[in-house]
Amino acid sequence: MATYDPKALYTFLAELGIILKTELDRVYTESVQLGKPFDEVLLESEVISDENLGKAIADITKTPFVTLSKIAIPDDVLRLIPEVVARKELVIAYGKDEKGLRVAMYNPDNLAVQQLIAKTTGWPLIVCYATKKDIEDAASKYATNAVQAFTDILSDAAKKSATADAPIIAIVDTIIKNGYENKVSDIHIEPYEHTSLVRFRIDGILHDIVRLPNPLHDQIITRIKVMSKMRTDEHQAAQDGKISFSLGEEKLDIRVSVVPIEEGEKVVMRLLSERSRQYTLSDLGFSGKDFEKLEKAAKKPYGMILVTGPTGSGKTTSLYAILKQLNKRSINIMTIEDPVEYDIVGVNQIQVNLKTNLTFAAGLKSIVRQDPDIILVGEIRDEETAGIAVNSAMTGHLVLSTLHANDAATTFPRFSTLR
Repeated sequence: MATYDPKALYTFLAELGIILKTELDRVYTESVQLGKPFDEVLLESEVISDENLGKAIADITKTPFVTLSKIAIPDDVLRLIPEVVARKELVIAYGKDEKGLRVAMYNPDNLAVQQLIAKTTGWPLIVCYATKKDIEDAASKYATNAVQAFTDILSDAAKKSATADAPIIAIVDTIIKNGYENKVSDIHIEPYEHTSLVRFRIDGILHDIVRLPNPLHDQIITRIKVMSKMRTDEHQAAQDGKISFSLGEEKLDIRVSVVPIEEGEKVVMRLLSERSRQYTLSDLGFSGKDFEKLEKAAKKPYGMILVTGPTGSGKTTSLYAILKQLNKRSINIMTIEDPVEYDIVGVNQIQVNLKTNLTFAAGLKSIVRQDPDIILVGEIRDEETAGIAVNSAMTGHLVLSTLHANDAATTFPRFSTLR
């Protein structure tokens, strides 16, 4: 929450005179003895309302205060921050105007969360303080709470028939729809002894979403296998597939990977939505100076641009945004990808195929003989690919690629360890 001095809050409330001095002294002493935050004990003692306490804390910390319960929050604004992040970090987007995105935080001192939201939304933030209860109540406005959605599905099935199979189709559809609405890059479904755990990767971080009864796990996996055209009778080998999922007017492409683990089969679904391919460089949330540097580098006729970061951090989305800006009929753009995540009109895209020995390195060798101006390599995985890519960048081509490294600084040592 907003960092405050308990003694300063005590003095401020005493001067206001809205709490009896004897009650205020009792609560303050109790908080010290129990080692609990003063504000929590005040609320538990019911000597002050949640809103009045919030105003007092905002006053002594000199932070703007907002009461979310008095604001009609537009749904499109609310969803600028994924529900999982909103609930975990206690932050709500409640308005936007020409000045920026208005955000209510229980802990407005958390600069890391502010930077993350500003980067992912592309909006400058106007931060206010709101109470924990007020933010939690506002978060209930998310129309698709995952836990509640699954609870409702299972409850409805139980009412219809005690022996009926659980509505697996509805469960899988809800998982995918919820992932899309929360701007998830990957969905993990993992088997445990008593549960089936659903996790979402948002901005590179995995969040536990819901634990479903373990007996449902195999049925969920089977349903996903059917959707992705995998063998449903194979349980001891890894399988890969693809799902095309309709969400209203938008089509969601999903890459599916199933692997056998100790407790059963685990599935990971990578969500590839049309909105990702629509991002431009200006949508990616770069600061002014960083945006200028990237734009300048992308306009050079030769050289290499490497996008690094952990899984699900937006490497491919960033590359496609650069390609979108560079894509012109006057130049030849060729890519080698595994897989081709988005089809781009005017770009020659090659899919890696290990069965025909069409690897990244082999594909890249063929591309350089196709008179390319710009080359995109989906990922630099080995020394041979790295060597060809660097040589191409030094001989008149602009090369774009990704590298699994935590940050830009570790790119060079990562290159040296490729084999």
